[in-house]
Amino acid sequence: MIKLKPKTMKKLLSITAGVLSAFTVSAQCPQITCPSNITVNNAPGTCGAVVNYVTPVGVNPCGSGTQTFNYTGSLQTFTVPAGVTKITIEAWGAQGQGGNGGLGGYVKGDLVVTPGQTLNIYVGGQDGYNGGGLGHAATPRNGGGASDVRVGGTTLNDRVIVAGGGGSSSGDGNYQGGHGGGGNCGANYCGGGGGIGYGGNGGAGGLNGGTGNTSCHSGGAGGGGLNSGGSKSCNTCYTSTCGTDGVFGVGGNGDTWENGICYNSYGGTSGGGGGYYGGGGSSVGNCGSGGGGGGSSWTGSLTNNVLTGGLKTGNGEVKFSWTGGPATTTQTAGLPDGATFPVGVTTNWYKVEDGLGNADSCSFTVTVVDNEAPSITCPGDTTICWGVYNANITSSDNCPGATV
Repeated sequence: MIKLKPKTMKKLLSITAGVLSAFTVSAQCPQITCPSNITVNNAPGTCGAVVNYVTPVGVNPCGSGTQTFNYTGSLQTFTVPAGVTKITIEAWGAQGQGGNGGLGGYVKGDLVVTPGQTLNIYVGGQDGYNGGGLGHAATPRNGGGASDVRVGGTTLNDRVIVAGGGGSSSGDGNYQGGHGGGGNCGANYCGGGGGIGYGGNGGAGGLNGGTGNTSCHSGGAGGGGLNSGGSKSCNTCYTSTCGTDGVFGVGGNGDTWENGICYNSYGGTSGGGGGYYGGGGSSVGNCGSGGGGGGSSWTGSLTNNVLTGGLKTGNGEVKFSWTGGPATTTQTAGLPDGATFPVGVTTNWYKVEDGLGNADSCSFTVTVVDNEAPSITCPGDTTICWGVYNANITSSDNCPGATV
């Protein structure tokens, strides 16, 4: 356990458009702790001992934190903290409008970043912000907007992760919009779910956008895919009135054809959800408009990705988390774990660095005690009458330097 003095603590505030996050970190970063001093006896017959200890490993707690971005209806930004090289991104698309709007999709993945880099965040709104298609009704029927993160710019091509929005639902019949990311999935994408309708359901998106329903009664629109948007639904009884197809980043719009019966009695038309590709919009129906298609979700080249369809109600959300900056540990003096330490005192020093000029160090001693007495061997008793006698006396010790 590392105990920090009050003066070593500081409060960091990170402010972005519409978001205020606060987290407490230690001013001593990185940090390292060594084991207690060690004392052992020598191994029998040797002038040392093999000593094992837990090798110190430094950490960088200053690099850990989270930040959540909620819907604001505008661009939000985030600056990567010092020492952070990877961020885990979670994003939820917005739900479509209407009494039974499709739910927003969920995505998660790890993004490699550079300290000081700016990330651009767009949080989808249930009102259609960030790609939701327009519905046409007496009450709002827009598709839910996608939530995404963009790197290097603010265009749709700069997106690195996208959570699809849900399609909106019609007023009459309350036919459900397709769920964002609720269709067929691949390694880094999930197509949008197809909308539900009286005339039939729209197809789920996958590698390509789903097909919208075409019938005398309005059906559901298709969900967005990886390579194309969901297609519109059409009503052949009203001179083939149709919604519009979803396109790259934007859901299709519901049909604008409004006669008194359909508009006032049947609740209007439904917009497709925004996504990597948007879901299709629905046509007018004489028994209620079908639901708009859900937008597709996508994680690009991010690693450790997770994609789940139809999880989020209401507006979308984006969350960043990071678990510590770099901490490189080196031994600068002494001997490593498992080495043979000589009799005497050896001081081990370890150092941790974060690559930004910040460092911490610690030390501990290993004392090997020679508790083995030297030995001496003398010849047996000898009697001489006169002269010089040379006795053969020998000595030995586990450590060099024994004298007779």
